[in-house]
Amino acid sequence: MVKNKKANDKKAEEDACNPKDWCPCGQYDDKETEVFVVQCEECEQWWHQKCVSLEGLEKESVEAILRWRCPRCIMQNLGMGIGSTIIQEAVKIELEKAVPGIVRSVVEATVKAKEFKKTFADVAAGRAEQMEKKVEKTVEKTMHSAIKENQQALLQKAAEKQDAERHEREKRKRNVVVTNLKESTLTTSIGRYESDKKKLLDIMEVKPEQIVTCYRAGAKRDNGGPRLLIVTLETPRLAEHFHNYGNGHRIERKVGKNDIWFNPDLIKADRDANFNARKLMRERRAELEGKRMKKTENKTEKKE
Repeated sequence: MVKNKKANDKKAEEDACNPKDWCPCGQYDDKETEVFVVQCEECEQWWHQKCVSLEGLEKESVEAILRWRCPRCIMQNLGMGIGSTIIQEAVKIELEKAVPGIVRSVVEATVKAKEFKKTFADVAAGRAEQMEKKVEKTVEKTMHSAIKENQQALLQKAAEKQDAERHEREKRKRNVVVTNLKESTLTTSIGRYESDKKKLLDIMEVKPEQIVTCYRAGAKRDNGGPRLLIVTLETPRLAEHFHNYGNGHRIERKVGKNDIWFNPDLIKADRDANFNARKLMRERRAELEGKRMKKTENKTEKKE
């Protein structure tokens, strides 16, 4: 709190009756000059500006101090934990020298806050830019690490998939897929198995022990057509003979009946690869056919 006092006004006369309200220096004689004083919020003692090194500051500057404590209260608070009286006195002496300068610095900083505002904003912007760069580096490092770990995981997964596919190919080397072989209508699975095996022996002309097993793959078709018949033969060489080393082998039937085909038992990855290869071949053929027809049309137009 800040106010002004004149020694000859009525208020000054009333305050003169209570010496503790006046500055401890006691210099309030018959001076006519206007004096600004500040009040300590802790002990409620009034102090001259000059007595606490605030002289030269305008009233508005002093009022900018929201919470102010006098040097005496500051020294008392700081000296409470010191046991020795000698040390307390030494500390008080040093504080008496230092506190006024500290108070002045705080007041000047408060008054000049607007001037520092721009500088602070610049510093904050600079720090924000540094922080942004640091975050970018951290994110980049994290992403690089995550990508590296992900690549390793993908490579591991791909290696495991290749091993599984290699193992599955080895299992299917003795298999042959037979299509368009009429399916038995018997109710028991054993009966249907015996019927399929008998048909295979008639068509393939092999010994019974050369056919290890056979089974129908997949669910029954809506159109009533026969399901694929997977046949496991005695050796991979025998299987290669019947599916013509992967090219497929056809057994012609009578007129009105579908031909029976023997094909290799491929895993899904190989089936997809063959499908894509045939698709690309068809597209290439269609493209060449289109160019040929266009060339023929151009020749015809020139002749006309």
